[in-house]
Amino acid sequence: MQPVIPWYVAPTVLGMVVALAFWLYRLVARAGEAAGLPTETGAQVRRISGIALGGWLLIALVVARSSPAVDAAGNGVVPISFPLFAFVSLGAALGLLAFSPTWRRVVDAIPAESLISVQIYRLIGAIFILLYTIGSLPRHFALPAGLGDVVVGLLAPLVALAVRNQIRGARPLALGWNLFGFADLLVAVGLGTGYLVVVLQSGLHAPPGVPAMTFFPLVLIPTFAVPLGFILHIYSIRRTLGDRRPVLGAMGRESIAPRRARVTSR
Repeated sequence: MQPVIPWYVAPTVLGMVVALAFWLYRLVARAGEAAGLPTETGAQVRRISGIALGGWLLIALVVARSSPAVDAAGNGVVPISFPLFAFVSLGAALGLLAFSPTWRRVVDAIPAESLISVQIYRLIGAIFILLYTIGSLPRHFALPAGLGDVVVGLLAPLVALAVRNQIRGARPLALGWNLFGFADLLVAVGLGTGYLVVVLQSGLHAPPGVPAMTFFPLVLIPTFAVPLGFILHIYSIRRTLGDRRPVLGAMGRESIAPRRARVTSR
């Protein structure tokens, strides 16, 4: 039996994944220019990133239109596409970071606050809470995953603003936010597939999957939005731990001003 999914969920989810793909493409394109890459190399980075994001989204859309993964009793079954999308995308993102100096230059040229602010898309988790209220998603998945995503999405612009202004304590704040967001995705995946439920609740022999997440358009979240969330957190954590620029508060700025004045007077 197909769960009830209101009509407005489809354009909302579709709009979110398309906007996310375009936003990330623009970030990479601008970072390629800021990284000082040769013209031909920068064009190649833009072209490959556009093809990768567009192709990934297109394949996710094709898979989303296929038959949902449910058994004869209507229970959710984790489709092979879920781990396939996750492992391929994460493997590519980490492999490029490890073995491509050009990609590392591009990633390092993306402003740290941009890697954070883009995750405002996690507000899509509010849909989980809405679907729970009409009985289309189980409570054990919808509330932890939905509330966690909403918190991450709401805090994203605030943390990004702190990082951009180099407020004192911004680095540990960004690290804490990233770790919370990463853990939220892990919990959501564990509860959505049911494997975390088996670990937490003794006596269960089979993971209770979430059927609605295998139906269009919600299936686009585990096949596209969630893997990108993991990648963004990994890249952001790397930037946060590797960024050694001085973070100045108001006191720091005031203490430097007289020093500059003395140098000028000489």
